[in-house]
Amino acid sequence: MVVPQAVPAHAHDARRASLTLLVSATLFAVMALAARVVSVRISGPQIALLRFASGLVVVLVAVLIGRAVIKPRRWGWLLARGLFGGVAVFSYFSCIEHAGVGIATLLNYTAPVWSLLLSWWLLHERPRPQAVIALAVTLCGVVLVVGGRVAGLHAGFWEGVGVFSAVCSGLAVTSIRAVRRRAADGLSAENSWTVFGSFTTLGIVATLPGVVGPFGHWVAPTGTEWALLLIVAATSIVAQMLMTDALEHVTAANMGIIHQLTVVIAMVCGVLIFGEHITAASLAGSVITVAGVVWTTLAPTRPS
Repeated sequence: MVVPQAVPAHAHDARRASLTLLVSATLFAVMALAARVVSVRISGPQIALLRFASGLVVVLVAVLIGRAVIKPRRWGWLLARGLFGGVAVFSYFSCIEHAGVGIATLLNYTAPVWSLLLSWWLLHERPRPQAVIALAVTLCGVVLVVGGRVAGLHAGFWEGVGVFSAVCSGLAVTSIRAVRRRAADGLSAENSWTVFGSFTTLGIVATLPGVVGPFGHWVAPTGTEWALLLIVAATSIVAQMLMTDALEHVTAANMGIIHQLTVVIAMVCGVLIFGEHITAASLAGSVITVAGVVWTTLAPTRPS
């Protein structure tokens, strides 16, 4: 008689984390779609600022009622997570405003490619050779997407902002992975609330110049717009917390694969709901880009 082997606890944790990331990916798609609707009159930077402000309120309330503890230890990584995460969201929402939700999300979600390269450099998680080929495939897809849409310098600029958001997001995700894993010296991982607190606080710093002063101006939202902004804030906060929590048990690469669901939802809804036009070249580039990102994240890493 064969006695069934017990499933290791870490396998249960990884499976639960993967399901958590599926929920997170769906919520991020809802956030992007709500931001697309409200961006008709409210600028991308202002949407990002209100998102971060809402997140900071949630963190402060959680601390006051004793549900959260903020104990930062790895200051460098937390600063990198907050600053680059803030710039990434600023750029992403700006790209949604000017280039459309589908293309903006596609470009932003090439972040796993940049995260792989940055993890190699900063965390010594060296990729296999096939990852380099996958990176080339992804970049070819991005070139097709951008080339299939650019009709002038103005359009090309906002596509570039979308790519820039992905680079910053890749660095932010690498930072999350760094602070959520146990260090070799035994230093425990940062908790999710500490990571999220750094993200919201420094996110406000990163987006504020685009709303006040010479770089932008405040637009008073209507009642409907406040409701949409609340959806953006609520879905982003829950999705961000779920993602941060899951990264304790799965790699940033696995997260990149699962979160491609956000791209699919955003692109389909962009065409069906908002009538966003996608050329044949952009469509082909989108398929190649998603395939390249998945291939990149499937490529295993090895320690240096």
